[in-house]
Amino acid sequence: MSTPPNPVGTVVHEVRWSDALPWWLLFRAAAVAFSPTVILLAALGAVATWAGWSACTQAGLAGADGFVDLATPGGAIVLPHGDAPPATPLTPSRVSTPWVHDLVRMLPRPLAELVALVSVPFRPTASLAAMLGAAARIGWFVLVWSIFGTGITRHVALKLVGEEAPGPVGSVLYGSAKWLSAFNAVLFVLVGILALSVPGALLGLAMRTAWGLAFAGAVWPLVLLGAIVLAILAVGVVAGWPLMVAAVGVERGDSFQAISTAFSYLYQRPLHYAFYALLALAVAVPAVAVAGLFADATGTLAIWATSFGMGHERTVAVVDAVSGAGSEAADWGARAIGFWGRGLAHLLSSFGWGSFWAFATAAYMLLRQDVDGTELDEVVIEEPGSGS
Repeated sequence: MSTPPNPVGTVVHEVRWSDALPWWLLFRAAAVAFSPTVILLAALGAVATWAGWSACTQAGLAGADGFVDLATPGGAIVLPHGDAPPATPLTPSRVSTPWVHDLVRMLPRPLAELVALVSVPFRPTASLAAMLGAAARIGWFVLVWSIFGTGITRHVALKLVGEEAPGPVGSVLYGSAKWLSAFNAVLFVLVGILALSVPGALLGLAMRTAWGLAFAGAVWPLVLLGAIVLAILAVGVVAGWPLMVAAVGVERGDSFQAISTAFSYLYQRPLHYAFYALLALAVAVPAVAVAGLFADATGTLAIWATSFGMGHERTVAVVDAVSGAGSEAADWGARAIGFWGRGLAHLLSSFGWGSFWAFATAAYMLLRQDVDGTELDEVVIEEPGSGS
């Protein structure tokens, strides 16, 4: 009689956590997010985003609705005019499951503002000026992170599989070479949404009259059925955009490959995607807290060390001046210290973007294993079809 493959008393000498707990990859991605390359690229992307959005504001693209202030101090998403979004039959979830929107209000302020910004072009009551202003900002946002996000995902993917990862320059060069694939992935889906909206627009012309509105009411179930396709595309491009960028970074793929993989992973494994997103959020909170602790300690200890030489009264005066509350607020030295302090704060904020793309890379690799059965340590090193 043969010996069973796992006899009683066998001692386990090693556990492969990548097999037992594949989502442990998210924890490793959190560690990679602390790398100088990721932080620097995220900072550059954040600065570029701010510069582009500021240029849109200076160019008057905010629109008459003034949707720039898209979130209250508590993070609650508001309409351009400042009112809470109404609960209507057009938004069934606000009627039947209002708690979902309460969860949205708990998002971090930058993410809440971004969600609100993305919703503007799809809001039926938004003015044309608001739509154009939002579209300009969204387009710039996607363009910037098509470069820096692709570079970060490439760096993170190679780090996670133990390969030699490019530094800041190499990552930016990679993003600059592949940004069009990531950008066009979003653009092609949006063009498809616009093309499929043409029949609805024609119906809308008829709805300008009472008879046309009555006809639309009669055939509205057919309109809703057609809008399901629009919903699939709209939700897919918003929720799947990080996966599109990660696909370009990990696979060196083109736009169509990025679209197909993102939609496939999102809709074949939606619960897996949601689980990875929640786990990433749970990992990100302490990671950002640690980064914030170091940032606070750095800023505080810098002035603490100099306080031994300045003395108590001078230190209080300088701290007040840096914060803008003292009589020496106009002093150049105090303004310079405040400038560098705000720079440290922006660097901390950019760490959040670096973590976002690190987690997006890990989530893509996990979903790729779930759907395609691809091992977690597989990353395309060379261009498909190129020599070794």
